[in-house]
Amino acid sequence: MNTSVADGDWGRRILGTTGGRRGETGGVCLFFLFIIICCTVQAVFPVHAAAFEEFRIGTGGSTGVYYPIGKLIATGMTKAAQENNSPLHGYIGVAQNSAGSIENAENVANGSLDAGLVQADIAASAYNGKGAFQGKPLSSLRVVASLYSEKFQIVVRSDSGIETVTDLRGRKISVDEKGSGTQTTMKIVLSQYGMSLQDLDSVYLKPVFVRDKIAKGELQGFVMMAGVPMEDVTDLLHVGLHLVPIDRRAADAIYAKHPYLYPGEIPAGSYPGLPATSTLEVYALLIVNASTPVAVVHALTKSIFSDTTLRLLREGHPQGKAITLKTALNGLSIPLHPGAAKFYREIGILK
Repeated sequence: MNTSVADGDWGRRILGTTGGRRGETGGVCLFFLFIIICCTVQAVFPVHAAAFEEFRIGTGGSTGVYYPIGKLIATGMTKAAQENNSPLHGYIGVAQNSAGSIENAENVANGSLDAGLVQADIAASAYNGKGAFQGKPLSSLRVVASLYSEKFQIVVRSDSGIETVTDLRGRKISVDEKGSGTQTTMKIVLSQYGMSLQDLDSVYLKPVFVRDKIAKGELQGFVMMAGVPMEDVTDLLHVGLHLVPIDRRAADAIYAKHPYLYPGEIPAGSYPGLPATSTLEVYALLIVNASTPVAVVHALTKSIFSDTTLRLLREGHPQGKAITLKTALNGLSIPLHPGAAKFYREIGILK
C-alpha cells in the first residue's frame, strides 16, 4: 500500500513527532503503539457506529399531557426494542418537547420527527391542506393509534369575574403559542361566539410559563386542549380557579362545521372541588410518516398495546388509563399506516 507524504505528515502531527531521523523512528513506534491500543480498546469495548438510533416522538410542553404520555410510550418502545428479533432493535424512543399539534404534524411530514401526538382535527386539516395548512396538504401523514380524548379547558382565576366565553373580551388570557392545536381550537370557539383573538388581551405562552403570572394575578386565565387532569391546573388550584363552560348549543354548532371537535364534558372531580363543565373534546392521535417501514410501525403499535407499556401508562399518568385497544380506532381522521392496520387485523379489531 502506498502512503503519501501528506498522510505521513498527518500521522506525525497527530502523534506530536518532529522531523529528523530519530524523531521519525520514534514517531513510527508511537504510531504502531497507538494502533495496538486502539485495537485492544475496541476488542474489550466494541464500538458500533450508529448502534442506537433515536426514534423522536413530538409531544408538547413539559407540564401538559402530551409530554408525559409521549415519554411513557417512548419508554415502552425502548423496552420492546431490546428484543433482538424486534424490528425496533437498535432504536431508543425519545419524547421531544414541541409547540404542539401543528408543529408535530409539520415535522413528522418533513422527517424532523419520527412520530408525533396530534389532535384529530389538526391531523385532518394537515392531511387535506385546510386551516393552518391551507393549500399545503401533508398527504404523507398516517395514524398509528387513537390514544385518548382531550378536553378543551378554559381556566380562569375565581376572582376574575369571568363566567362565560364572552366575558373573556378584553381580559388578559394566554392562548398558547403558534403551532399548537390549542390556539387553533380557541380561534374556532371565539368565532362561534362572534369574537377573535384580537378581542382578548392575548398572551402567547405555554401553560408552564404562565403559572407564576396566574398566581400573581398578572393573567386572568389560560386555555389548553389536553387530557385531564392537567398538572398546570392541579398545581394552581390553591390560587382559586374555575373552568369556563362552552354551552351545548355552541358546541353542537362547532361540531357541525368541524366533525372531529365534538361536544363533551370535563367530569366533576377531575380537579378537586370543580364541578362538571361542558366543553369540546377531540381525540389525540399518534401519527407517523407514510414512508416509515411497515415492520417498524407494526412493532411500534404492538409495543404501545403490550402489557408492559399499558402498565407504564396506567401507573405513570392518570390519562394513561384511557389508552386501550377498545378505543384505538376511535376518531381517526387520516388513513392508518399499513403497519398499524396489519397489527389491528391480526388481533381482530380491524376487518
